[in-house]
Amino acid sequence: MKSHALSENFEKAATIRDTLQKFQYVRQSFRLPGEYIENPYLLDDIARTALDDLVRIVPVLKELPVRIECYDISNISGKEAVGSMVVALNGRIDKREYKRFSIKTKSTPDDFFMSHEVLYRRLSHETDPKKRSWGLPSLIVLDGGKGQLSSGLEVLTKLNLDVLMIGLAKKEETVVYYDNGFHEIAPGTDSAGMRLLINLRDESHRFAQKYHHMLRSKKIFGETK
Repeated sequence: MKSHALSENFEKAATIRDTLQKFQYVRQSFRLPGEYIENPYLLDDIARTALDDLVRIVPVLKELPVRIECYDISNISGKEAVGSMVVALNGRIDKREYKRFSIKTKSTPDDFFMSHEVLYRRLSHETDPKKRSWGLPSLIVLDGGKGQLSSGLEVLTKLNLDVLMIGLAKKEETVVYYDNGFHEIAPGTDSAGMRLLINLRDESHRFAQKYHHMLRSKKIFGETK
């Protein structure tokens, strides 16, 4: 009975999530085909506008971020826990740069610890000469607030890396950053820069969920989908 109730709760949550995503999709600004014909560089212009706005709304961001990496963790009660990394280059999502991680050091629910592991494994590619560099990010975005950001900043300290890192808290869609203390701002979802962050966060969530479901299917059915 308990497992059935939990299953129903997950299904209801998924339905609500999908409804909200559809609503957000409807609210997006759409471009007419003719606009792309008139300006072949429209996508680049849109991306540049988002990056310019990102610099405007995030006080600690002083220059346009060339490489943005966004991370998310997905698990159920710590099982088949995974992490995802999605990347935007010059403001445009680049799926060729995506990475996924299977959590190795934790089997109980602990998003902070799991995020710490994923970030350490990823960023060690920039400090360990035995590993191939993936390219140092200009900006790291974490799905979460002060707790996730604190954990991420510990990784940067351990690896002696100077990379700007912020958190994106879902509940109120606020940006959390550290500058002689933790600060939180709410630029609003009408901001082009904020929409870029939200798109990256949602994409990292989708990518992590997909990998998590694949591992669960493999464990339950002995196959991948």
